Amino acid sequence: MSIGNSGVGKTSLIMRYTVRLTQDNEFSHKFLSTIGVECKSKTMQLGKDKLRVQLWDTAGQERFRTITKNYYRGANAVVIVYDVTDKQSFEMVSSWVNEINSQVEEGSITALVANKVDMNNLRVVSEGEGKQLAQSYGFPYFEASAKSGEGVEEVFDFLVSKVYTYVQDEDSQKGRNSFSLSKLETKKKKKCCK
Repeated sequence: MSIGNSGVGKTSLIMRYTVRLTQDNEFSHKFLSTIGVECKSKTMQLGKDKLRVQLWDTAGQERFRTITKNYYRGANAVVIVYDVTDKQSFEMVSSWVNEINSQVEEGSITALVANKVDMNNLRVVSEGEGKQLAQSYGFPYFEASAKSGEGVEEVFDFLVSKVYTYVQDEDSQKGRNSFSLSKLETKKKKKCCK
């Protein structure tokens, strides 16, 4: 599940990870603001298992918070995203942390992601500030750019790996809905006799 202020690039990060953004894999500025909650999925191989990862993209606007809060419960992982060119989105991280702390279940993994690092000339939140904030909450910290693709796979691959390990260890984690992993059945080819 991705959360954060409106316009920080949550949808763009998820789109960069799950699908080709254009035929040439170039960034598109044509994304509309998310209304409520949207879901994207990606099939991937992890070890011997083929998995379907579901990523829930939430709206950042205040008016949708009652809707999006319902999706926090059962989230295997939460990505709090802020925009390095928007100090207010960084300052709101503590509010997002408070919101999820009362909702997510034990064992859920949270990461802090600084997005739009490709816009270094407009950057107002330093890497050091981001790392320090993440460390204060005990969260892993990532820098990414949905536009260039830098760091995006590292964020989600890290979380998928952590969730997968946790799910393997805890049967009670199966069936969660916000960053869920499902093993896909491998179809065995039947041999025909003549």
